[in-house]
Amino acid sequence: MRGTYVNNIYRRGSAQLFRFRRPQGEDVWLVASPKKGAWISNRVEERDETTEFTSRLRGELERARFSGASQLDLDRVFQIDFDGKESRRVLIELMPPGNLVVLGPDGAVRLAQSEVRAGSRRVVRGERYSPPGQSRLSPLDVGAEAVEAMLRAETTLGKAVGRHIALPRKYVAEALKRVGASEGTPSSSFVGRGGEIAKAVADMVTDARTNPRPCICETQAGDEVFTFPPSGLKVKEEAGTVSELCDRLFLGDALAEAEPPSAEEAKRKELIATAERLREESKSLMTKAAGARGAAAEARAAPLDTALKVMREAGVRPLRDPVSPAAASSALYDWAKELEAKSSQSLEAAAKLEKRASKVPSRAAPRAQALSRRRGEWYERFRWFVTVEGKLAVGGRDAQTNSVLLGRHLDPKDTVYHADLFGSPFFVLKEGAAQTEEESRQVAQATVAFSSAWKTGLGAADAYWVTPDQVSSAAPSGEYLPRGSFVIRGRKNFVANVLVEVAVGMDQKGRVMAGPEEAVKKRCARYVVLRPHNEKASETAKRVLSDLGSDPRRPTLDEVQRALPAGGGKVITRAEVRR
Repeated sequence: MRGTYVNNIYRRGSAQLFRFRRPQGEDVWLVASPKKGAWISNRVEERDETTEFTSRLRGELERARFSGASQLDLDRVFQIDFDGKESRRVLIELMPPGNLVVLGPDGAVRLAQSEVRAGSRRVVRGERYSPPGQSRLSPLDVGAEAVEAMLRAETTLGKAVGRHIALPRKYVAEALKRVGASEGTPSSSFVGRGGEIAKAVADMVTDARTNPRPCICETQAGDEVFTFPPSGLKVKEEAGTVSELCDRLFLGDALAEAEPPSAEEAKRKELIATAERLREESKSLMTKAAGARGAAAEARAAPLDTALKVMREAGVRPLRDPVSPAAASSALYDWAKELEAKSSQSLEAAAKLEKRASKVPSRAAPRAQALSRRRGEWYERFRWFVTVEGKLAVGGRDAQTNSVLLGRHLDPKDTVYHADLFGSPFFVLKEGAAQTEEESRQVAQATVAFSSAWKTGLGAADAYWVTPDQVSSAAPSGEYLPRGSFVIRGRKNFVANVLVEVAVGMDQKGRVMAGPEEAVKKRCARYVVLRPHNEKASETAKRVLSDLGSDPRRPTLDEVQRALPAGGGKVITRAEVRR
């Protein structure tokens, strides 16, 4: 994961799917599910979705660099750290109902899937984050004296360890097996042997950290993932990492589970539930009031002792017993009026709550925008465009992709381009042996646009082209050739005074294409033309993305930024092609 950055985030079921991009290499997916956990995935399905929370999460973390991951005190809170312009920390709380929280560099909450406003804990935007209260001892801090105290406080070993040490039940059972006991073993039988249990817990932590052997075993609760083979259980499946097993066991459930309700929806549901409870209470009070009125009529016509009995059965408990049937009847009537008044108050309160609930936005089923992931062509990891004549031109992004391009994708019939200055990518025109003069100028323009000419603000620069047999990765005898560099032998064919500018558009497949204007114009309905400018590259990318319109297939900000030259640019042309 190190060396990756957040390229995009999608939502599926209860999980947020983080797509991490390596500058060179395959993308990495992280599944973050507040109900199942967090793990690296190789089986994310091609259809992904986004919601309002996911979009806000994306805004907080897009292009943030992964710097580390940990588990707080080996408890049910995963922590993922990012750095960049501002550091970010993502916390995945697995305690029911589950939550995902983003913290800023000052430890304050910047975004929460569900805000918490309880008396003991608050998770509210702008306030400093406080972790869930933990009454159990961390497995890292278990000692013999602490275990002895647990044994004296509980009746069985299962309760002593499970209630006082922050361990999943499957590991509680494993720790007890290691000392020859079970969850039902009386605690009293181990008094004085607390050190054995403490050592068993410490050994489990050591096994998990220094000698992991991830596996799936069948337990009484069903299939479980263990970080090492447990005692007395049959191993059903093993893998190199816990993530592989989580992928097989939990991914389907995590992607199918409903997303936790938003804070607004939770509030609305609470108001409606309270209003319904008040209406039921009102009906119950009216039923009691009707009974009290009937009892009042019965008490008036009955002897005093019978009237008192009727009054008590109705639930009336005056400070002094009435001295006559009429007094008992009057007490019952007063009780009926009191019940009716309380019923009316409940109805009024219910109506007010329902009115408040109606003003809270309903988000029980967040609108999900389906996004279909397209399998990219090989050249999409490089810079690329298609010439007006229909040939593919592919360029390197850096020294490593230059090496890959020329080492793996260069054919004898291709043509190789380079700018006549230090700091230039190689561009390859596929089937370029039969290139036209116009094609040559198109590829030359792309080459200089993505070279150091852009950052230095040149208005024009020269480029040249050679054939594949003129390009060599072998340094001359006695010389050193840096990685990503090549030796050009023989005659160079120059294309002079090429304009340093680039057009950027989105083709019919939703891909960002960047190259000379005439080539982009032919394949993109809407595009912009840029020239070098002393603006932040991120601001240029935002402006270009905005100019590309609101097409549902519109690329992400990251995809636009990857397509642009290194450095800021100024939009000189905005165009829409009518076809």
